[in-house]
Amino acid sequence: MTKGAFFLTGAALAAIATPAFAQQNDERGDDIVVTGARPADYSPPTATSATKIEAPLIETPATIQVIDKTLIADRYILQPRELAETVAGVQSVAGYGNTPSQWYVIRGFSTAGVNYRDGYRVAELYTPRDFANVERVEFVKGPQSVLYGQAQPAGAVNTVTKVPVARSITEINLSGGAFDLLRGTADINRDFGAVAVRLNLLGQSAGSYVDFESSNIFLVAPSIRVSPIKGVTLLYAAEYQRTKIRGFSNGLPFARGVFDLPASATVSRPWARLENETSSHRIELTVALGGDWKFRQGFYTSKTKRDYRGVSPAFNQFDGTPLADYPVQYNAGPQDDQFNQVIQTEVTGTVRTGPLRHTLVGGYEHFVARFDFGFYDQFGCDDAGNCFGGYTRSFSNPLPFPPGGFTGGSFDFSGARTDALYLNDQIAVGRLRVLAGVRQDWSTTIASGERARASVTTGRVGALYLLTPSLSVYYSYGQSFVPNIGRRLGGGTLAPERGEQHEIGLKWAPQPGLDVTLAGYDITKRNIRYLASATEYLTFGAQNSRGIEATVAGSVTKRFKLIANYAYIDRAETTEDVDPAVVGNRLYGVARHNFNVWGRYDLPVKLPGNLALGAGVVAVSDRPADNRNSGFDLPGYARADLAIFYSLKGLDLAINLRNLNDAAIFDTVDGFFVQRQAPRAVTASVRVGF
Repeated sequence: MTKGAFFLTGAALAAIATPAFAQQNDERGDDIVVTGARPADYSPPTATSATKIEAPLIETPATIQVIDKTLIADRYILQPRELAETVAGVQSVAGYGNTPSQWYVIRGFSTAGVNYRDGYRVAELYTPRDFANVERVEFVKGPQSVLYGQAQPAGAVNTVTKVPVARSITEINLSGGAFDLLRGTADINRDFGAVAVRLNLLGQSAGSYVDFESSNIFLVAPSIRVSPIKGVTLLYAAEYQRTKIRGFSNGLPFARGVFDLPASATVSRPWARLENETSSHRIELTVALGGDWKFRQGFYTSKTKRDYRGVSPAFNQFDGTPLADYPVQYNAGPQDDQFNQVIQTEVTGTVRTGPLRHTLVGGYEHFVARFDFGFYDQFGCDDAGNCFGGYTRSFSNPLPFPPGGFTGGSFDFSGARTDALYLNDQIAVGRLRVLAGVRQDWSTTIASGERARASVTTGRVGALYLLTPSLSVYYSYGQSFVPNIGRRLGGGTLAPERGEQHEIGLKWAPQPGLDVTLAGYDITKRNIRYLASATEYLTFGAQNSRGIEATVAGSVTKRFKLIANYAYIDRAETTEDVDPAVVGNRLYGVARHNFNVWGRYDLPVKLPGNLALGAGVVAVSDRPADNRNSGFDLPGYARADLAIFYSLKGLDLAINLRNLNDAAIFDTVDGFFVQRQAPRAVTASVRVGF
């Protein structure tokens, strides 16, 4: 698909859609405001992540998908990576050790473990996260550096957690099922007028479909909101999650025959383990300044302590080695700690200049991240004096736990510090909406003893036109950057990676509570680092992704709710490189076709309560497991899910059947290993509300 055809397709979509609704368009000289009650399940009408203030999606020139708590509950989503099955153009990357981390490939580019929690940038790599205290998750597609600073051009994934609300809540949820799962959560909220408090709790114990693997999770998340005087609000929210995994492993090797193994196959041993503790604190002061103006001072900090020892396939590329002979690595990380700290000072408000209404967001952000890690690739010697290095045994001849101490270890750290100023303006005049923003970042990044400094300006601009109050078309352009680390050949500083996206789209709300989005995009990333000598680097090369997406979400009827997504990524490949052999290679983990649909239908039967059925399908085409396109491709798959729901006042029962057809599904682990998803699984849950 050429660029010309790409943009003509979007124009044609707009032209086709316009006449059908032209008669609904009454001429108005002032701003169009969509009002009226509408069902929000499966398709919330507003989001905050794209503009840092709550804005109607149909008036925002960007592709945004919001996965709300209703959809999370109906699909029984427990892990962040499962969200990829409910969003267009998003695929999951399994965390190291099969941890439930937030790592995605969006529109062909990896998020590289960078996520956002309540609007704060958090570099967490493969930190386990659970959904027990999650309100919703917002996916904003394409470069977002103008709001959030250094990040890949994939997009921003912002998790919004539960905080105190102005009503009483008491909910207990118990569930159990396949692979010895036992799970209990509690959500308690009390409102005392000037003070409101909330507490979320989780306890979970589970086995696994993988041999030797089991896990335990504990989470506590208290929060309090205080309003001492009118117009002043102070929020404090904390999270603590402890995750323990036995049988820890990075998955299966890039070897022929691996897809024929049973789901229980592993290179791990019973003694392998991962212990992870993550804690965070958030403080926000909000002051109403009069009119529409508000001041917000925010502080967020998180700390992760991790200790692991495990058995994994070697970090080898696919080279035709038989599965039975594939080398196995024994490694440990007695220190693998992460620290994040964010300070935000922000002012928002609305002004008018003639016929233009400006909604402004301006602020300052200070961000610090640090990673401290130690790594051992051997465990020492056994009682017989046999010493084992990193690759001493094979997949078919695993090593029992050697009782010797750690040897051959190394410790290192990396870190980043950024100070930034940003300003965004949402302009409304008549039917036209314009979104413009600029951000200046001053960043310092350290890795392997090398320091990189960058002063980078990024921007974005978008224009949206409301053809009718329920139909809009838009164009947007955005930029991203990521510092390149390393010693530059010839001296000086490596130029940062730069990304840019062009996007066109159409948004249509055929009825209240039902939304349709069509989008086409072209993303390019440049200045990719490469090794120019034994120890020094230069930047060159580019990667490009181009595709189209379609989403239908919301309430089709009062009884039927639906979300359906299709993405066609025509191109996701290396377009320039110092090695001509890799030019044209498709980026790892990127399927050409990706489709998912989920629906819930409330049956019209006469019962004391409500009976409903849910069903869904996820279908993904094959995709390369590594950027070398070595011929080791993850196979495509189609998976079916079913659910049945029954609710009575204060009581909800559900049975979820996942992977009804027992499909064999494999994900990539950062382009080095593969992880198999769970086979057929049944879970029953009960929720009691008081």
